[in-house]
Amino acid sequence: MTEPRRYIPEINLLRAMAILAVVMIHSTSNALIQLQTSSSFYGLYVFLHEFAVFAVPAFIFISGFVLTYNYVGKPLNGGTLSTFYRKRIWNAVLPYVIFSLFYILLKTKFSPPADSATKFLGQVLNGQAYGHLYFMFVIIQYYILFPVLLLALRSGWVRRHIWWIGIVLQFAYFYLNREYIVHQTGWPNVLHRTGSLFISYFGVFTVAMWLAIHYDRILAWFADRPAVRRLSVLLTYALWLLSGVWYVYLRYQGMVNKDWADGQVFAYSQFVFNLASAISLFLLSNALLRRPKAVWTRMLGNIGICSFGIYLIHPAVLYYYRDIPVPGGSLPFHIYYACEFLSALLVAWGITWAIQRNFRWSWILFGTSSAPKKKATASR
Repeated sequence: MTEPRRYIPEINLLRAMAILAVVMIHSTSNALIQLQTSSSFYGLYVFLHEFAVFAVPAFIFISGFVLTYNYVGKPLNGGTLSTFYRKRIWNAVLPYVIFSLFYILLKTKFSPPADSATKFLGQVLNGQAYGHLYFMFVIIQYYILFPVLLLALRSGWVRRHIWWIGIVLQFAYFYLNREYIVHQTGWPNVLHRTGSLFISYFGVFTVAMWLAIHYDRILAWFADRPAVRRLSVLLTYALWLLSGVWYVYLRYQGMVNKDWADGQVFAYSQFVFNLASAISLFLLSNALLRRPKAVWTRMLGNIGICSFGIYLIHPAVLYYYRDIPVPGGSLPFHIYYACEFLSALLVAWGITWAIQRNFRWSWILFGTSSAPKKKATASR
């Protein structure tokens, strides 16, 4: 019988950083609409909005890492698959369906039209019930695909090379989409929404799989080489910051000067930034755990525990917050959007925390994996 893998607490901190980026994206999107591109503050809001785009790839990275780390050593039999899909249904699919219904009702002011049942089914199947729910549509695709990937990992060659196989397949899809798929008419709309298809993030997912397979070995190797570890961390952070600044620059040039980068240059730049972000924040999470009782570490840990609920709830907070008119004047404008970010985060966090803490049925809304875990230790 395979022994359970040890708990990796830095994953929780990585979840927290990713959800903070999600809230940042959504709470600054209207500011970019309100501001003129000639504004001296437009570049600041472009940076806040665009530098946070690593959020979804970071969550994809987390899923690839956690799923692989927990399942790669298990036998691929009926019992394992039954447990895998049962957990995914309770932890992800059920909350997704419930919140899809909630947001459809929210959009219709809780007065659904007669054909709402048909629309609801179509939107759930396509991840279109509300803007942020496309992510769940992507994740569910990975859940469906994951047993096939586990089967492929039985090959030693695949286990060693899965990281670059995923990257090649992702960019092969980008090429196929650019040269062929976008020119097709009459195809299902979902095939034209590249960000809603698993293959658009496959490189990040498979790199996470490779790291999960070799994680304990990598830690042991670096433990014996502290100088190499410090240099590797420094270079990773440098790549993250440089690729992030470059990516934001490309976006700024397009949004302000209409000088859009070539599609291939943009795709490569975004991929490097997304991957460097996920790995750098993973390293940062590991560093924060050296002071587990520090207030920031504990706060991020709790945000990580509540991250799924924050993700599901915060757009509803923004929906009602935006009924407040945007004030005139520079300082009130900035205060308005700072409060938008804080309101979305704190209200969604508070609601999630209160429900998880006080109601046994919280798993229906946020999954059983969202509940606080028993104290676990991990030596470094």
